[in-house]
Amino acid sequence: MKYRRDQLDITVDVLEVIDGGMGSKSGIMKNANLSSVLAEKYTSILAEKGLITYKDGRYEITEKGKQVLERLRRIRRLQLEIDELINSVSKELF
Repeated sequence: MKYRRDQLDITVDVLEVIDGGMGSKSGIMKNANLSSVLAEKYTSILAEKGLITYKDGRYEITEKGKQVLERLRRIRRLQLEIDELINSVSKELF
C-alpha cells in the first residue's frame, strides 16, 4: 500500500529541503518528491506566509521558517512516540 503524504508532511519536506541548501526548484522537486505544479504550489504558499524567500533563483528559509520547521519536527517526533505507545499498549491488551 502506498503512503500518501498529507499537506503537513509535504510542507515539512519542502522546508527541510530548502533548509538543507537545495533551494532550487529542481532541487525541491527531486528531494521533496514533488511535481513541478506541486513544488510551485507549496513554495508559493510558504513564501506568502513568510517562511521562505526567493532570491537569485533559489529559495531560502527565513528565521520564521526555521522556527516553524523546528515545531513541525517536534510534532513528528511526538506523533512517532504516540504511535509507539499505542502499539505497545495494543500488544498488551490484545
